[in-house]
Amino acid sequence: MSSLPHSETPAGLAPNYLRVLRERWPVVAVTIVLCVAAGLLAVRTMGKTYSAQSDLLISPVDNGDSTFIGINVFRNISSDPTSNVLTLARYVDTYQTAALVKQNLHSTKSPGALLGMITIEPLSQTGIVSIHATASSPTLAAALANGFADATITRRTQQVQSDVQRVVTRLQAQVSRASSASAPAIALIQQRLAGLRSLIGLPDPSVSVLNRADVPGSANGKSTKLVVIATALAGLLLGFGVALLADSLGGKIRGENELLQRSRLPILGRIPRLNPWLVREYYAGSQNLPPSAWEAYRTLRTNIVRAASPNGGAPVILVTSAMPGDGKTFTAINLAVTLAAQHSRVILVDADFRRPMVANFFGVASPRDGFTATFMRRDVRAATREAPGHPNLRLVLPTLRNLAQIDELDGDRVIELFEWLRTQADFIVVDSAPADVSDPLVLGTAADMILLSVRVGYTRRARFDALNEALAQHGLLATGLVVTGRETAKATVHGSTTPVPLEFTARASARRDASSRKRDSVEQAGSGSAS
Repeated sequence: MSSLPHSETPAGLAPNYLRVLRERWPVVAVTIVLCVAAGLLAVRTMGKTYSAQSDLLISPVDNGDSTFIGINVFRNISSDPTSNVLTLARYVDTYQTAALVKQNLHSTKSPGALLGMITIEPLSQTGIVSIHATASSPTLAAALANGFADATITRRTQQVQSDVQRVVTRLQAQVSRASSASAPAIALIQQRLAGLRSLIGLPDPSVSVLNRADVPGSANGKSTKLVVIATALAGLLLGFGVALLADSLGGKIRGENELLQRSRLPILGRIPRLNPWLVREYYAGSQNLPPSAWEAYRTLRTNIVRAASPNGGAPVILVTSAMPGDGKTFTAINLAVTLAAQHSRVILVDADFRRPMVANFFGVASPRDGFTATFMRRDVRAATREAPGHPNLRLVLPTLRNLAQIDELDGDRVIELFEWLRTQADFIVVDSAPADVSDPLVLGTAADMILLSVRVGYTRRARFDALNEALAQHGLLATGLVVTGRETAKATVHGSTTPVPLEFTARASARRDASSRKRDSVEQAGSGSAS
């Protein structure tokens, strides 16, 4: 099997995420715009908010003061001076404190909702814990800031008073059990009891309210610039994630670089993207292809002729694809047409038995005995038709009645048939079914060249990889790639504005002649009826 040298994979291929960003930037751009618009709309529709702040001050008790032994107050901790501030901040930001605020303010909000309206800021170096409250009204903001400060002092007072009562009860029990012989010890206990009784009813001496919150006089300012920046960054991240997800789920080959990287096969032809309407009209014989499309097929023809072995007889060129819709039939037909236009004898074999299209393209009737039936009698003449308007091109066509015989295809019969065809032509072009059926693998055993038609932005990576793997498992080596849908077809080539290829001229003329003969026969039939 002939083959061209493999092309080098382009150096400096961009990483996958850069390719995704480059190819799907509209998705990212739209996501950014939507996020920014949503952010600005939220700022515009959101009600005014007010903020107020109160401060708690920690005045730690000296470690040498024995009065507070066994009582939970804040003490001087030289090893970790920030510990007291962090502990108090955690004390403020608790469900129990919020529940007390709810009770004191007679609020209808839950303790969890009240906690969501405040922010605690421990200032470690100063021993201050700031309470920032944000609410929809200025009075509520100030009430919340002061409410959490007061609730913290209340809870701390309850804790200290509970500890004082517990220590006093324990010391009084020691005094009542002591004997007269321990008078000095009793005196010390009495002295400490006197100090503790002086603390009864007093708040925690190590925590106090430094600043109470004032009712704010104005609402919080809203920075539109910050909103735009923040939402744009969020949109960028979200859009990039959506682009990656779409790329991975879509799984389509996006460009030639990726195609070369996956297959390491040379690109023999680059067929431009054509308007679907133009393709339908071209199939009907009423419109021509753009000059750039014809030049692309002529380039493919040149590469095929160069790759063909000069002494190996007529080469069999099999055209297949990974999936339907990749343009393999269009490629096979126009390759055969351009080869025939170069005065080469060409046989175009329609081996897509399930969806044959070659007969419709050339406007000929399907044969009585199709291509598959020829394997039974080793005779292909019954399935051969002349291509109207192309004197050097013959068609070998299937018929739907032979579909039951598809399972009887085997490599030996295919090789025998193609050996006979080699004696009848200079080139044999085979339009095979896509690789989702087994036919291309059987036909490929007799092919000298295998062309893979790939439609950029349509062919799925998994299907393309499966095609290459199936060929490798059967010992088949593809010759090269024909990339379709690469770019939009141009109306001119090298400054020419109305080039009419000979290929199309001959076909259009044959169509007109056939139409004229049909019209004449109808008129004659009408005249005979009238007489």
